Amino acid sequence: MNHDPDTIRRLVAEVIARVTAGGAAAALPTSGSTPSSVPSSVGKPPSANGVLLADKVVTLAVLERLPAGTASVVVGATAVVTPSAREHARDAGIEIARGQATPVSPAAMRPFIVAHAECGGDAAGRCAALVRTMPAAQQLPATGLADVVAAIATHAARDGARAILLAGRPAVAAVLANRSAGLRAVTARDAAGLLAAASECGANLLIVDPKAFSAVSLERVCGDFSRRDLGPAPAELAAAPAPCACKTHTH
Repeated sequence: MNHDPDTIRRLVAEVIARVTAGGAAAALPTSGSTPSSVPSSVGKPPSANGVLLADKVVTLAVLERLPAGTASVVVGATAVVTPSAREHARDAGIEIARGQATPVSPAAMRPFIVAHAECGGDAAGRCAALVRTMPAAQQLPATGLADVVAAIATHAARDGARAILLAGRPAVAAVLANRSAGLRAVTARDAAGLLAAASECGANLLIVDPKAFSAVSLERVCGDFSRRDLGPAPAELAAAPAPCACKTHTH
């Protein structure tokens, strides 16, 4: 069958278009495999012609490896898109959208202070172990009990920090700490009693004798204490004490 040149050109163009489309489809990821022509960070498409990118930095090279026909990409809320990538997306008609940021809980942002004073054994090592397991934790240098309590009070007032103090005389430390307006300290000899007391008064400082707690139990107590929403302090603690109403003696 003879065809005129225009018909032949149309047939050739159609064949090339089908072959090209077939190659692009073959480049799309299939179950159990990720072809090298597709970025490893490409996730499940949010739509028929869009893809998710997990890259923290989206470059021109990342966009050039996208499947043919991609019309939109979704990047992380904090991802950096380079100028060359933006220019390529504009020229290729690719829309770049940002996903929502993962909310950060207030507990994850709250500083956690670890300190020790006047206690024997490897108190410094136990404090260091707690710092390694707690988010946003920092260890205060070991000084005298009064100085350590004053430093904790400063962090509590300035940063809203919670803290744990390992002390050889926890009752004395608790009395001293509770003289500070910004501290509400509790102490106990077991984890349940410690957390119950903290919840009752909205404590921001735990004072413990390290000999009464194993390393594992102390880590669990600190983790629970740092994450727990203790609510506001009781009204009795927030209000100034009323003057004495007795008539039998002077003050």
